[in-house]
Amino acid sequence: MQRQSPSDVGAAVPVDGVLAGSTARSWSVLGFAWRPLLAATVLIAVDWLTVFSCLGLVWWFRSGPLARLVPFLEPVPAFSVFFSGLYYLAPWSLAFAEAKLYTRRTLFWEEARQVLRACTLAALFAVFLSFAVRAAGEMSRLVILGAWLSTLLTVPIVRHNTKRALIAAGLWGKRVLILGAGQTGVQVCERIRTHPVLGYEPVAFVDDDPQKIGTVQLGIAVRGPLAAVPQLVRELAVKDVVMAMPRLSREQLLHIISTCEGRVESIRLVPDMFGLATVGVETEDLDGLLLLNMRWNLAKPWNLALKRGFDLVVATGTLLLLSPLLVVAALAIRLDSPGPILYRQQRLGRGWRRFRCFKFRTMYRDNAERLEDYLSRHPAARAEWEQFAKLKAFDPRVTRVGRILRRFSFDELPQLLNVARGDMSLVGPRPYLPRETERMGDCAETILKAPPGITGLWQVSGRNELPFSQRLRLDEYYVRNWSLWLDITVLVKTVGAVIRRQGAY
Repeated sequence: MQRQSPSDVGAAVPVDGVLAGSTARSWSVLGFAWRPLLAATVLIAVDWLTVFSCLGLVWWFRSGPLARLVPFLEPVPAFSVFFSGLYYLAPWSLAFAEAKLYTRRTLFWEEARQVLRACTLAALFAVFLSFAVRAAGEMSRLVILGAWLSTLLTVPIVRHNTKRALIAAGLWGKRVLILGAGQTGVQVCERIRTHPVLGYEPVAFVDDDPQKIGTVQLGIAVRGPLAAVPQLVRELAVKDVVMAMPRLSREQLLHIISTCEGRVESIRLVPDMFGLATVGVETEDLDGLLLLNMRWNLAKPWNLALKRGFDLVVATGTLLLLSPLLVVAALAIRLDSPGPILYRQQRLGRGWRRFRCFKFRTMYRDNAERLEDYLSRHPAARAEWEQFAKLKAFDPRVTRVGRILRRFSFDELPQLLNVARGDMSLVGPRPYLPRETERMGDCAETILKAPPGITGLWQVSGRNELPFSQRLRLDEYYVRNWSLWLDITVLVKTVGAVIRRQGAY
């Protein structure tokens, strides 16, 4: 943290690559009137062109290659039929606007979930509209179905890259003032920078602490005091304010909100809720009293049934698809070193129930002796073991075939049998060892309310690169914020993590 001279504070100084002061004021006059409108117009045009392209490609495939391959299919109507009554343009535009995809700034996977919902509603409405206006025989259900499936994949990706281009062109940026230069404010700034596609540009911190005023946090100047917020909003051309001061008194909070109202587009509060459920939290108005509704999704029987059904379908299909690979891996293990093909180990399951977790054997039979001998001769390796419960560079316990299986995470595949038996889930917390209960501390009560998973947030967030405490926090977050979409997201990310071989030892 660096300190500026008092004369620098409040002057037109570079703040995070953007000039403050008079430069920001002129930027406000020239830019704010048309930039958001132009950005929304570009997104609308890109969305429509993406849907148009998806529909055109599916129509071409259905009327050309597929029609020649399957000659008994009925002729597909002309391409103009799908647009002559705005069957696609109107439903998609309305569905995307209803989902606030042109005004709300969300992370990629959350936007993908909103796009899934919007595309599904648009496709259903397009079918209904086409059947209501025209004879059913004039429309091709296969074309509409194919267009719907293709938009689910292409629209989120195209929108993500379009926003990156808008940011590069200076059209998607939104200047943000962060109130609070403490730990919470710094975390907010770090999270914003981690996701630049959101377009938020932190331009300054504001704090009442005289020790912080005039310093620089994360390359951003700390201004003050809080009473100067209205002036700073005007000087720095700020449109959003984030209040990252959870210990602020009620009187101060109401005063700042009242002074910011009408001067900024939105005021966001960061409550003191770190570690609690955040996904799906809803606000409720109880006769003027603000309530936060935090759902525990895994407490609902139908959600558990939905998760279980999803696990069975995906696990069974994966086992059938990968059965040749499983046979090859089993033969390689048998030929490489003496011992069983499968390694069975007791793990902690949902509700503290112990079960036998299956994995391909990747270690020698005398692995405990090999490990102790190695750690006694390598103090650095012992320190690494105590922190991560893993050895990254070299593990003397692992066989030659085991190193290959671990590198590509193939040793985890037999856990699909645990999923089929109901001991585990495809996605969930890490299956902890009984001896790790003491290290888990109070987190165990939360984590063991969900079935452990073959993969999870810790797997796609660094795996063995993460310290034990960070794995616990990620598992807690998963249990408290579970949704089927979160499971799907983690599974997709797992494929990328396996391909990159990140954290696989």
